[in-house]
Amino acid sequence: MLHLSKDLPFSVVTLNDWQLIKVSGADAAKYLQGQITINTSKLTPENFSFAVHCDAKGKVWSNWLLFQNGSDFFYIERKNVAEKQLTELKKYAVFSKVTIEQENQCGLLGFAGKESREKLSAYFPQLPTAEQTVVEKEGITLICLPKPTERFIIIADSGKLAQIKQDLAAQGAATADSNQWLLLDIEADYPIVDLPNTNEFLPQALSLQLVDAIHFDKGCYLGQEMIARAQYRGINKRALFKLTGSSTSLPVVGESLEMQLGENWRDSGTVLASLALTDKQIIVQAVLNNDVEEATVFRVKNNPDSLLHVTK
Repeated sequence: MLHLSKDLPFSVVTLNDWQLIKVSGADAAKYLQGQITINTSKLTPENFSFAVHCDAKGKVWSNWLLFQNGSDFFYIERKNVAEKQLTELKKYAVFSKVTIEQENQCGLLGFAGKESREKLSAYFPQLPTAEQTVVEKEGITLICLPKPTERFIIIADSGKLAQIKQDLAAQGAATADSNQWLLLDIEADYPIVDLPNTNEFLPQALSLQLVDAIHFDKGCYLGQEMIARAQYRGINKRALFKLTGSSTSLPVVGESLEMQLGENWRDSGTVLASLALTDKQIIVQAVLNNDVEEATVFRVKNNPDSLLHVTK
């Protein structure tokens, strides 16, 4: 059973739907600087940053949670886009001293829910905070995410993760799968870019500027011209939204919803993610026109009995 953040007990959450990628080598920072939307020179080992990898037209291949460990960089993205995204990121790597690969020696584990900090403090002597969002010690990296409520990602080898999971479960931690983390990301307005939606949207259509995933003052990078034009000339007319309501079926990722116009319905927007909260209640993350009104009524395509509204 999935829980909204306000109701979630302290839980160990598997993150099997996310992938850790490692970027290393003498030119790693320089190479990433020419590929992604943030200024890598501003990244420090003490804090992560959201970032975006786009094509030359500014369309998003994937969005990342990026952090640095020593001279190496790591990012977390949705697993189902990793192969395609890595192919695109490696296109120009032959000219640089850089290695880009899936990091399979380490795994990911999430912790969220009530009293997460208190529970984890008994296990880890130092936890990341809002001021220092990344802590690394003895081969374990901990990352603190502030929204929708404080939660944590732990990165370590599989043996250590198994032991941590076992120890905390013995202390009463609940267990949850990747869908629980997906729900928390939807609540937090962190966009979910899965394979059907790669190479479809400008970062601003996913509201990624609102989580500081685009540095508009940095130098040239792939897709910068279109991203800057969308920002300063008002070309982008779309944004990220959450919708909740009743439905006995889930909308398909990559398809549109239907918006009510008088007595008629019209295809509108694109579904990024959806989850069932109960047998009849669902939550949807979608890209819609940025001027949509809260009172607008939507429904799941081909399901006339469903009813959805934009929610904050």
